[in-house]
Amino acid sequence: MKRRTKVTLIVTSSVVAVALLAVTGVTMYQKTTHKSEATVKAGYQTYTVTTSPDLSMTGKVIASKTQTLNIPTGKLQQINVNNGQTVKSGDILLTVTNTDMQEAIDNQNDMISKSNRAVNSAASALKSAQQSYNQAEPESKAALKDGVAQAQQAVTDANADAQDAQNKLVDLQTKLNVNVTAPFDGIVSVDNNTKDGLPALTMNTTEKMLQATISEYDYNKVHSGDKVTVTGIDGTPNQTTTIDKIDQIPAEQSKGTTYYPFSAHVNDNFLYGQSVKVKVPQNDLKVPSTAVYKGSLYKVIDGKASRINADVTKTGTSYIVKSGVAKNEKVVLNPDSHLKNGEKIND
Repeated sequence: MKRRTKVTLIVTSSVVAVALLAVTGVTMYQKTTHKSEATVKAGYQTYTVTTSPDLSMTGKVIASKTQTLNIPTGKLQQINVNNGQTVKSGDILLTVTNTDMQEAIDNQNDMISKSNRAVNSAASALKSAQQSYNQAEPESKAALKDGVAQAQQAVTDANADAQDAQNKLVDLQTKLNVNVTAPFDGIVSVDNNTKDGLPALTMNTTEKMLQATISEYDYNKVHSGDKVTVTGIDGTPNQTTTIDKIDQIPAEQSKGTTYYPFSAHVNDNFLYGQSVKVKVPQNDLKVPSTAVYKGSLYKVIDGKASRINADVTKTGTSYIVKSGVAKNEKVVLNPDSHLKNGEKIND
């Protein structure tokens, strides 16, 4: 009897012990689970949607149009402008004497002298023929009449040759002195350090423009009509303008990267050749890659997570958001499988 009682007590104690262990295990599991869930819920962070950083580069201010003028060979007769002078279209900048043309004029003057002698000779022959005709007996005049006509024709031909020679001289004289004129309104640059002694002239429009380049990686981020901020290296002057043109043909390569020129008009506060800082604002909305979970974003609306199917494109460690959220709206930075739609987010 005592032995049965002892066995019963042992079994009862074992059952109680197992029960206590089970209760303890459940309690610890529940505490652990609640603690884990609390940790997850308390760990959600928010991110304010912003635009991509501005694109930054450097550039130069140049004339919107530049033209090197063709100076004919010859001897400088007169220059009418100074370096940096403002001129109007059609203004005579300089005059050059064409030395080759002067030689041609001298030769043509010799031709005129020869033609004049021919005229005088023909006129003298005509006079002699007419005298012979006038003094001849009537029966001899018929034979002399043809001689007078021929002499008259010789005078006519000699005068025509003399007139042609004179016309050629006038034409050559118009080409002797060549005027170089301004092709458009602008500012002329004069360079006197040339080998042939003739100044080199370059025309620049008064209209100024920014010349900068964009890399092949950022080419699709810049468009004609986009706003661009141009600032002097020291902070002045400063202007916000718009991009006029982006070239499709690259201008240069640097360390394997291709760069494409783009331009924008700037005001007269900038100097020709001035180095400037350039910023192109970006309107693309950007979120960190951790904010996108299985192709979706969780937008925070009234303090609660709202799952949206946003149109996103991966770029580096971020996503560009094309639709679904707006600038300055908040999204959950680190959504996961535990996050429920409509769950409260402690911002």
